[in-house]
Amino acid sequence: MRLSNRSASRTSTAAIGRRFVPIGILAAGLVLTAGSALMAQSVEARHWQGSTATTRQPEHVVAGTMGEWRALWSRVGLPAPDMFEPGRMNAVGIFLGRRGGEGYAVNVLSTSRRRDRIVVVFEERMPPEVMLAQRSASAPRPVAGTPPMGSAGATALAPVGPGSAGFAAPGAGAPATSSLPPAPSRATGQPTSPWAIILIHRADLPVSVEQRLFR
Repeated sequence: MRLSNRSASRTSTAAIGRRFVPIGILAAGLVLTAGSALMAQSVEARHWQGSTATTRQPEHVVAGTMGEWRALWSRVGLPAPDMFEPGRMNAVGIFLGRRGGEGYAVNVLSTSRRRDRIVVVFEERMPPEVMLAQRSASAPRPVAGTPPMGSAGATALAPVGPGSAGFAAPGAGAPATSSLPPAPSRATGQPTSPWAIILIHRADLPVSVEQRLFR
């Protein structure tokens, strides 16, 4: 039995289509990968940090001239390193402001190019006990459901007083209290004012700063 020319042509076209589908998927994946690389590209940078800035308010300062570079370092009481090249470099000063104790710091996470700008991402480091207390306070609390009316063995909502929550059976003693997050511990030691200065080895794009909150 022989295939007609039309049947053979359809068979060849289907085979070619099956052959080129994986190639198309691979090409699409390469385009997406290249696009992601262009959207976030690491930029060469160097940074310094400390805890004794003179500024008391949180602020981000960008320096593009020699005078601005020296002014950044005057905020932390140190001479400016002799490595800034106006027109070829930019610098960013991150100042957290006054903190009530020791253990706070600026942690620079990345300096990268995103589309038409350079973005510096940082987070604030805190003493472990303060970090734990803030995480506990921000965690969602479970909400107790109301039992069906008239159901056997249903419990009644206990009076809610300051710091109390939950259900208690009628006639029971003091209502059970939920474990509330501990109050944030105060950092010990002298007040500090954490800072970081980032020297970026390019000046052709604007610079912005983003803070990543703790998780």
